[in-house]
Amino acid sequence: MPMLKTLISPANRSLPPEYEEWKRFVYEGVISTKVRELVRESWERCATMKVDPFTLGAQCVFTPGELSIRKQHSKDFLAVARPYVDTLCNLVGNSGTVIFLTDESGVILLLSGDPEELERQERINLVEGAVWTEHETGTNAVGTAIAIGRPVQIVGGEHYCYSQHEITCSAAPIFRGEQLAGVLNLSMACERVHPHTLGMVAMTAKLIEGEMGSRRVLDTEIALKSWLDVTLSTVPKGIVTLNAQGEVKCVNPAAAKLLGQDVKDMVGKNIDQVFNCTPRLSRSMGKGLVIDNMEVTLEREKKNMRFTVSARPIGVGGETFAGDVVLIEGKEVHLLATEMTGARAHLTFHNIIGTSSTLLKACDLARSAALTNSTVLLLGESGTGKELFAQSIHNGSRRRGPFIAVNCSAIPRTLIESELFGYEAGSFTGASRNGRPGKFELAHDGTIFLDEIGDMPLDFQTVLLRVLQERQIVRVGGHKPISINVRVVAATNRDLAARVNEGAMREDLYYRLNVVTVHIPPLRERRDDIPLLVGHLLPQISARMGKPVERVTPKALQELCGYDWPGNVRELENVLERGALVASGDVLDVGDIPELGGGLKLQGQHQQTDELLPLVEVERRAMIATLERTHSIVDAAKILGISRSSIYRKMHELRIPFKGWTDR
Repeated sequence: MPMLKTLISPANRSLPPEYEEWKRFVYEGVISTKVRELVRESWERCATMKVDPFTLGAQCVFTPGELSIRKQHSKDFLAVARPYVDTLCNLVGNSGTVIFLTDESGVILLLSGDPEELERQERINLVEGAVWTEHETGTNAVGTAIAIGRPVQIVGGEHYCYSQHEITCSAAPIFRGEQLAGVLNLSMACERVHPHTLGMVAMTAKLIEGEMGSRRVLDTEIALKSWLDVTLSTVPKGIVTLNAQGEVKCVNPAAAKLLGQDVKDMVGKNIDQVFNCTPRLSRSMGKGLVIDNMEVTLEREKKNMRFTVSARPIGVGGETFAGDVVLIEGKEVHLLATEMTGARAHLTFHNIIGTSSTLLKACDLARSAALTNSTVLLLGESGTGKELFAQSIHNGSRRRGPFIAVNCSAIPRTLIESELFGYEAGSFTGASRNGRPGKFELAHDGTIFLDEIGDMPLDFQTVLLRVLQERQIVRVGGHKPISINVRVVAATNRDLAARVNEGAMREDLYYRLNVVTVHIPPLRERRDDIPLLVGHLLPQISARMGKPVERVTPKALQELCGYDWPGNVRELENVLERGALVASGDVLDVGDIPELGGGLKLQGQHQQTDELLPLVEVERRAMIATLERTHSIVDAAKILGISRSSIYRKMHELRIPFKGWTDR
């Protein structure tokens, strides 16, 4: 068995359900029947090969020269597979996904996906040239697919190496006749995986296999027919195929249903007769252009229907002879965007901690309001948890649409209308050529949370008022109204009545928003809740930091309860995190939290100083003090709320000498 090591849970990471079974096998050599048979067999192979379950990633990475030789060896395979990999990328989108193609030995030849996710996965050597066999990286979808010769999905803790427990990989082998040509893999975070992910990967792998075979034995027309048969039978989207003259040749049932036409009535017609839309598809398809997620509006029985269209010309030898159109209904696009971007509420009223009468009164009113369609106005100081209440109201309602949060003070004045209401194609310089829906449109059948509503520009308040009254929006550059079914929850830390008197807010908008008003009490008005909050927050902070800090001393708790907390719960959480960071043991004492933000003592007294300093000097001293106390670039960055790269840049700009602080 591999050498035993102590596990520390990384920050912001929950352990997968398979983790306990994995831990029993790694530490005790015991494997449960709860583990899937193919995973059990793979774990046993890895143990026999003495794979280190605590290795940080792929141990073998080819040099650029060696990788170039391998790519040259597989150039025909890459030429066939690359367009299908690109198509798969377009279908699943880039948000949080990584797609790669390996050769028959598990060497990554082609890597694509979300740039941020690709950067994160570099820590486990998920790069071109890395070898992802079981021997090198333990149980993983690519290595196991090579071992068993069939599609496989490895979920979270089923991976043999601990560093891969936060991802799920779906891979399918690609055969050239009887010989393995390579493996196609799609990876993403465990919580984002769709039940049909493996099916999409396996389907794409089959398409690649089919085209490789077709190129050897079939002429172009038969190859096209084979590709269309597979596509129409496996892709759950509306598909319409065309010949070089733009005539419809094949239509799948999903497309016929979306368009409200019979298949027999569509075949043989020109594309513009079938898609009576603006803009006309023939203009792009006739030029052999690729169309990606272009919004079109179809007029059907005096009703406007919005769809998203993607189209690809198909050709051989530089000559276009056919094309395919993928059709997705507008609301399905919005639901997919919601799923991929995580635009949903995760918090409920159970996450609101406290037993004070003022807090319970606010919760009771919010619960009652959640069951209605009334607009809710949340009033409270910064850090009191206004978004927590907003998410709880959404989850307590009967709405099953997305939860879209908008910070009204963070959107530039010139962009606020296009951000909230969207825009049509070509509306302004720099706009997407396909147009884009706004936040209100994306929140259809759900809730839109307008945070910092008191800071919304006065000239835009008139537009917002009209939307709230008519329940319709018009995109920037458009003229056709789009009906929306959206629940509005607004929030502010300002006195809106005073803003009305100052002329900074429209009185009619104020009354439109002020239907149900929930006052969220500041922390200083519910001091009895501070022990409960500390008991709730400290274990989360401890798990997030991977540092066991179990409790606070009575003296420290007394001091915490005596402070006024101008930053409310958010400030309390930051203070606890900073204290846990510097604490030497598993108990948080007064000495670990001597000061709160801005140099305020726990008793709420300002530190006295006669020295008036420029802002740049205040920033310089704050950075030096934090670095000298933590001795760590990473820890200092967390406390200061900036990135590690920003720390280095600031040190250079402020001429702060590097004194050997650790980079961890």
